[in-house]
Amino acid sequence: MTGETERLFLVTEDRMGIKADEGDLEKFRSYLIKTYGREYEDPSVLEKVFDSGEAANFLTVNETYFFREPAHFRLLRSLLPGFHGNLRICSAATSSGCEAYSIAAVLEQYNTGASLPYRIDAFDINPQVIAAGLGGVYGRHSLREDGSCYRHLLAPYLQEGDNGYTLDGSLRRHINFFVHNIMDPLPGGSYDLVFFRNAFIYFSPRNRDRILSNLASSMKEGACLFMGVSETAGVSHPLFGEENRDNVFYFRKNSASPAAAPSSAAASVALAPATVPSGKEPAPAVFRSRRAGADGDLRIDPVRVGAIAADEKAAADLACRIGEKMSGDGPCDGNELAASALFLLNRGDFSGVDPLLRFIEERDGSAFTAFLRGEYYYLQDMFTEAEFHYKISLGKNSGFWPAQYRLSSLAEAGVLRDYRARQAGESLSRSRDLRYEVFIGGFSPDYYLGVLLKKHL
Repeated sequence: MTGETERLFLVTEDRMGIKADEGDLEKFRSYLIKTYGREYEDPSVLEKVFDSGEAANFLTVNETYFFREPAHFRLLRSLLPGFHGNLRICSAATSSGCEAYSIAAVLEQYNTGASLPYRIDAFDINPQVIAAGLGGVYGRHSLREDGSCYRHLLAPYLQEGDNGYTLDGSLRRHINFFVHNIMDPLPGGSYDLVFFRNAFIYFSPRNRDRILSNLASSMKEGACLFMGVSETAGVSHPLFGEENRDNVFYFRKNSASPAAAPSSAAASVALAPATVPSGKEPAPAVFRSRRAGADGDLRIDPVRVGAIAADEKAAADLACRIGEKMSGDGPCDGNELAASALFLLNRGDFSGVDPLLRFIEERDGSAFTAFLRGEYYYLQDMFTEAEFHYKISLGKNSGFWPAQYRLSSLAEAGVLRDYRARQAGESLSRSRDLRYEVFIGGFSPDYYLGVLLKKHL
């Protein structure tokens, strides 16, 4: 990452809370130079660019579709009889609004036999996707198989065209679309239900408590928060308690004193990554629904893992949806699991990757799995634990050169370091045709061999 790109990375994390992809940052920088010249380096120009939403057009992931994670809509329907009066709902980081329209469709179906007035606030930081939500025009990819069981709820409001669908205005009148940055306190308040799904994964660990505090401050006591299936294990906040209904996890705002939660101002100071409290289960029950398999049961193929991980946006979406893929009783794709784990590790999302690694470890005892756990510790500077798992990896596959390379980097100066460097060099030379580089940053074996030659050999 160049100096200018790194500066934009830090500004983006500060203003938007997210850990932006390096490729997206480079495109964003090219746009800034083309549009503003070197003036973009002026802090006032960058502030304008971020405030106007220009930055969000380049740096946000806007993957969405109707009835994504359908278990949440089943849960929503089961909770509705407990509400009376005017129901207030928030669809946070709504993207182009598929989630908000899905919620409205469930409410409209419920109101065929009841009378529950409701209002949905739907916001996103990106003005373009909010404009799309207001327009109510969607491509064919907005309806997918995993939400097909609820498609009939949308059917009365959909008009099919050559390229997709248009929603009529009867659902839209219940939804208030607006542009808002979730890093700031929400302008609305007193919500009964908040949906904030499959976006938490993109935010840096130091900003997550701030975001959860902003959401909590806008919710009534006892209000419900829905997070993405794969995100629930990463939530640890004094104002939210985890609940489970019909094997679907969600959170309820509790009565803890607001002083226990960091304020938005205080949270601007770097916070420690969210951790799973001692005694709390590390993953939803659906993660533990299958029996462990034998060593290598998941059949992780490094070439396939590399192909999946090479598409950053696809890997991000897969990591968001990995909980769905692990919630059934059929076989899991070990390559998708490994690629998701690598994505989360590269993002520094250690609280998010831990339950996924536990799930993999219960089903696969291969060198790849042991190495991934070693990376989990290595990237957190927990070198003793990392070394232990790298050695396990090599015990299972002595030709797995990424583990040899990591061990050489951990060795203290002296005889041990020289020995491990030679071992790593020999392993690289013997196994350079094995496509393991995806597990260690994507560079070729020759690159790592060159590093060893330059530093140690």
